[in-house]
Amino acid sequence: MKKFFILGCPRSGTTMVQQALNRHSRIAIPAETKFFFSFVGHPRESQLRHIERLNADLNIQLPAPPARIVTEAEGRAFYELMAQQYVERSPKKDITYFGEKTPEHTGHLPRIRQMFPEAKIVILYRDGRDVAASLTRMPWMSSSLYANFAVWLYYHWVIQRVKERDSSNLYFARYEDIVADPRRQMRGILRFLDLPYEPAVAEGEGNREGIPVREYAWKKRALRKISPERIGVFRQELDAGQIEVLERLGKHALSSLGYSLLTGGDKPLPLSFFVKLSYDLSRFALRLPWHSVLRELVCRLSFGGRPAPLAPAPLSPALA
Repeated sequence: MKKFFILGCPRSGTTMVQQALNRHSRIAIPAETKFFFSFVGHPRESQLRHIERLNADLNIQLPAPPARIVTEAEGRAFYELMAQQYVERSPKKDITYFGEKTPEHTGHLPRIRQMFPEAKIVILYRDGRDVAASLTRMPWMSSSLYANFAVWLYYHWVIQRVKERDSSNLYFARYEDIVADPRRQMRGILRFLDLPYEPAVAEGEGNREGIPVREYAWKKRALRKISPERIGVFRQELDAGQIEVLERLGKHALSSLGYSLLTGGDKPLPLSFFVKLSYDLSRFALRLPWHSVLRELVCRLSFGGRPAPLAPAPLSPALA
């Protein structure tokens, strides 16, 4: 069975696209598995706990492996078993693709490609000002607008590096384009997957498949019909001072993606700002699963990466 992965920063429309593609008769996308972020290569006790979560979220019955899953071959075999069990319980009879949507997998893309070199990758991106504003309302993120914008900058950096090094089997889609013209944009994604267009993908409404009950509070909007109502909402949700700071922090990243600035974005930020930002990022980092973070860092360094700068230099043209 073919595989594809939906990647991108959280709050960039990944759940919306997951729901849309799940309406296709030949696609099955479960809830986020976090397979590469929270399972493969982790301690055995952690893997056993994660299998319990997968069985509950996907309504499957994965057995406990005889030993810790570490190697590429072991990971691929267990992932294939997970996909097979999920597809077998689906009411769809002609599934061609098993899809995977976990935003945290974006930093693990080199490892995903190593394990599934034939897989296709859909990468979504969105205006970082909207993303940061949205992330502040998420219970699992920082309450700091600027720390969340720094997270968006990190994802942007990761995606740019991927595009520059090897864009084969990659499809870049912009959130604002999808919600403005879902028929055209979803046709493009389906062509990339070599699948025929089905109107329900762009014109239908979501269902609860692929969204666990515990996540419904912050993902319920993705169940509605695709709409452009959330484009540029940062203009209403943030004040002028906040927008100015975001644009000073991410001028080059925003501009490289084709997003217009409301301010000049030229005035340097004071050292005190970066001290406070570092503090907020440190507080957020303490809540992260460090084994997963370290594996992501090792993954990036192993495949020629380097630490991402907080305020990136001018980047390449827009991901279009």
